[in-house]
Formats: sequence, structure tokens, C-alpha cells
Amino acid sequence: MAPRAGTIFFISGTPPMWPAQSMLVRLAVFVVVLGGVCVGMSRAQSSGPVRVTAEADPTDVRVGEPVQLTVRVDGAPATVVQTPDPPSTTNLEPQQRTPRMKQIRASRGGRLRQSVVFSWRLRPRQQGAARIRPLTVVVQGETYSTDPIRVRVSPRTGKPDAPTLTRPDGASGDKSLNARDLFIRARATDGQVYQNEQVIVEYSLFYRPGIRLRHSRLAGSWDAPGFWREELNVAARPTPQRRRARGRAYETVVLKRVALFPTRPGTLQVDPLRIETEAQGTMRLRDRGPSLRGRFEPVQLASEGLSLEARALPSGAPPAFNGAVGQFSMTAGTDTDSTSVGAPVTLTVEVDGTGNLATLAPPSVGSPGDMEVYEPTVETNIERNASRIHGTKTFTYTLVPQSGGRYDLPAVTFSYFDPDAGRYRTRRAQPPTLRVTGEAAPRAVGRTGNGLPVGDVAAPMAATEAQWARTDRRPLYRNPWAYLALLAPALVVAAGVAYRRWRSGGAPSPDETAAVEKTPAPNEETNRLQAARRHLGAGDDAAFYDAVARALRAFLAERLGRDGPNDVPRTVLDRDLPRHDVPPDLQDALYDVLDRCDEAQYAPRAGSSAPEDVLANAHAVLRRLDTALALPRSAPTPPRP
Repeated sequence: MAPRAGTIFFISGTPPMWPAQSMLVRLAVFVVVLGGVCVGMSRAQSSGPVRVTAEADPTDVRVGEPVQLTVRVDGAPATVVQTPDPPSTTNLEPQQRTPRMKQIRASRGGRLRQSVVFSWRLRPRQQGAARIRPLTVVVQGETYSTDPIRVRVSPRTGKPDAPTLTRPDGASGDKSLNARDLFIRARATDGQVYQNEQVIVEYSLFYRPGIRLRHSRLAGSWDAPGFWREELNVAARPTPQRRRARGRAYETVVLKRVALFPTRPGTLQVDPLRIETEAQGTMRLRDRGPSLRGRFEPVQLASEGLSLEARALPSGAPPAFNGAVGQFSMTAGTDTDSTSVGAPVTLTVEVDGTGNLATLAPPSVGSPGDMEVYEPTVETNIERNASRIHGTKTFTYTLVPQSGGRYDLPAVTFSYFDPDAGRYRTRRAQPPTLRVTGEAAPRAVGRTGNGLPVGDVAAPMAATEAQWARTDRRPLYRNPWAYLALLAPALVVAAGVAYRRWRSGGAPSPDETAAVEKTPAPNEETNRLQAARRHLGAGDDAAFYDAVARALRAFLAERLGRDGPNDVPRTVLDRDLPRHDVPPDLQDALYDVLDRCDEAQYAPRAGSSAPEDVLANAHAVLRRLDTALALPRSAPTPPRP
């Protein structure tokens, strides 16, 4: 049968298509393929390593203050992340079972990053340590765990956290600002520490976003009696950081950060920090109406006062302990291991660590055999940009061997109290053996201006003495002209006084009588405080307070049998003064004078006592200590404990 005209034949079973239909099919296939590629690329870009972290803010709170716990899942969309169970805690109570969830999408470098954030609000139940156990999060069937978090809970002070906003008398304003809009928060790293242990106190200014501040300055005085303090650096023009507090968002800047070291046990108070500033807030014309900026208002802000508990150090301190509290390491070494008789050798002891570096006493260095050991020079290098006081303190000793031979220098020991471990630790460093050549050096009475024995300086010249010294020169004590030179000033003064009395008929002049009446009788305290009197008359306050403190410490070192003025830290006084039956009121008077000297030198403040009052109190303290610590003349100097 012949085919009809117009019949279309099929080749290999595939019917041909019209050109328009073919283009539509091809376009559809292209769209499908392109969509698959895009989806694949999107999945590839959003995929990546999954990271789960947990953070608590803040980690140092008071009883009743909230803690924000945040769990963040990076690298996964919310669709594949299961909502975690409520956190398991000790001493922290979750305020809700279901967390708040927030999804974050960000594109960086052509890659899509997705994150999911879960947050809970926790509240501490009581004072003490709190702990957030590891949380588990399931992402695409895999389980991830966070690290545990520790929170320190301090006792409630009874004062509001923001006392704080007041306006000066007579100041007016729109009253658009209140104590919830801006305040100063004071925080201590720990509410209970050991004596001499470092605690950091930080003052931060919180203010609502949109508030403008200008002409800010500290107001009044700030003090921390009973503490040695070291200022830590803060930015002069800090960049505000966004933080949440009391359920609101605030801009925060750090106003002051200081390291405190309690010098005595007990409950110690830290003053509030006060500032004066001008603040500009916003106000509404009506409910839900437009917001307008108000005018700058003068305001005064004050933080709450802090109360810190200082615990006494435990008993059983090793002999080498001199009051160091913290974490330290120590090294010791000499500049050479061989020298000659009379040549000085430098022994350097370096203490590095975190703690009360400024008040560290020199480690005890033994003297092996026939060798002179002199008081060290001290250099302190403190890092103040960190969140805690850290640095090094270097003690440089001068050793002068008096005879040849081999000297096995004794090990240098340094003991400190570790507050984290609650125990005393001792570091030892062994200097190298010193080999000395030469014969014994001639000894002479007296010392040179640099503290070295006269004989040691002259020793290297002994072999060539004939070239440098005149053999016909008589000793000084055999020269009559020497005595005349010494007596000449006294003879001139006596001649002047005799002439004035001859002119006045033999009676002493009124000026002489007044001078005699004003001249104090020579006694122990007057002699020791002569240098302080000179500095006071010269108007050098810094040198005056230093001289008073040195006189007191030198007297105590002498009467307590210590090696030197720098070897009488407060912990040693707390231990030794009661042993010598020094009355408690005399101890308090002594500490008061020393504290005032330290404050005037290192932390001057407004309203400090006048130098004349400090000098009078030092006289009285020395007079009473001279009686309380009197030693029989025949009694030997008590050995160093």
C-alpha cells in the first residue's frame, strides 16, 4: 500500500520536532540544570565545619544579679539544629526552660555562613562558686558538647547597683535622664582574698545608646584604706563596647582599673568612684510621638562602695617567706664564674610573676667563707596594660672575695604563698661555683663611697705601691695640722659667741636663748629623723616621707635583728611585734605612719595629713618603740628568725 501524500515518516522510532518545540525543551533542561547547580553551590557554600561554643556574661556577679548564658552554633542553619535542653547548673537557677533563639546569616568572601544562637537567663541562689555543666547540641544527627563555665558569686551588699544619678544643687533640666539610663558599676574579681593577694577592682560607665556625654571628670576623692594599690592603665579615649545589663543594651567604657593588695586581715572597705559630667538624653513630646534631643544636663554619678574580706595567711610559713603572695618564678646567676681577690662579682636574682611585686623584700643571700656581701640594688618592671599586675623584680648583689680559692655559693631561696593552691611554695636557684685567684687582700678600716671595703679597692695596687704612694708621708692621725683643720670651724664659732657676749656684758642674747629653748634634747627619735627634718625644711615632700619611712624601718630592722631596712615587710611585723609585747595601739600608730608615708609617695590624695603632723607622730612612735623594744646593752643582737 502506497503511502499518502504528506505522511511523515519516523526514523529509528523517534518522531521529529518542530523547531519552536525543540527550543522550549532545551530551555527547560537548561533551567533545571542551572537550578540544581545553584542549589548545590548554595549547599556547598553554607556547609562547613560546625562549631558550638557557650559563654556566660558576666562571670562575676552578686547574689540576685542575672547571668546571660549564650550557646552559639556556627556553620549550620536552624533547620538542622535541635533545640538544646535547659542547662544543668549548680547555684544557678534558669529563669525559663525554653531558650530564646536567633538565626544569623552572613556572607563573607562569597561564602554564606549561618549561625544559630540560643540564650537563657540565669540567677545565682547564694554566695559562692557556681558552675554551668557542658551543654549538648545535636546538629544533623551529630552531638556536640560545650566546655563547662565557672561563675563567681559575691554576697549582696545591700546597696543598689546604681545609686547614682543626681543633679547639682540648683541645676534644672528636662529630667529626661534617670539612674537606669546611665550609672557606674564597680566590680571586684573576688570578694574574699588572702592578705597581700591581688584583687582587681574595675569601674565601668554604663549609658543607654543615644545618650551623649561631655566634660566628664573625676569628682571628690577615692581611697582604699588598708590596701596597697597599683593603678592599671586604661584607655584615655576608650571605644564604647555594647553590653547588656538589667535586660537592656548599654554602651560601656572602663573608667578605672586598680590592683589592690590588702595589708591586713579583716573586712576592708573601698570607696565609691564619683564623676561629674554633662549628659544629653532624649524626650518625647507625647506618647508614641517623635523623640527630640534634650539639652545637656550637669549630672553627678557615683558607684556603689565595695566590701572585701581579707583572710589571714595560714600558719606554717617557711623561713624564707617575706610576705610574697601570688605565682612566681625565680632565677639567680653571676656575671662570671672566675675572678681575682678583691674584684667585685655581681649576683643577679630575678623574681618574675603575678602578685605583690612592689612590696617584695630581697631574698636572703648567704656569704660563703671569706666573702663580703652588700645590700642589693633593686629594679622593678611592672606591666600595667594587662588585666592583672605582672612583672619582674631584679635584685643585684655585689660579692667581693677576700681570699683565693673555690667558693660554693649557697642556693638562693625564695618562698611565697600560692592563693590558688592555698599553700606555701619555695623556689631555689643555685648560682655557679666561683673560682678566685690571688692572695688574701689587705684589710683596712672603713669603706669607700660606693660601699666597698677600702682594702679591697687598694688590693690590686699592692704590688706597685712604691710607684703610687709616697713613703715619707706620715699617717693622718700623726699630723697635728689635721687636728687643727678639724677644730678650726668650732674655734671660729666659739670666738664669735664670746665676742657677742662680751659686747652684751656677758649675758646670752635673746636669739641665743630662743635657739637653746627650741633645740630638742638629743635622743633616739631626733637623731633618726634628722634627714626627714632637713627635707621638710627644704620643702621636698617626697624625700621627707621617704626619710620618715626609712627611719622607722631601719629602727625596726635593728631592734628586731633583721638584715636591713628593706627586710621588714608587714607580715614580719605582724608576727614579731606581738612576740616583743608591743601594745596593739602602738602597732596601729606605727602602721598608720607607714601607711601615710606610702600614700603620700605612691598614691597622694586630697585631705592627706600635713607633713608636720606625720613628723610629730613618727617622733611619738619612735619614742614608745625605743622603750618597748629596748635591749640590754650587754645582750647580743637577736638572731634573724
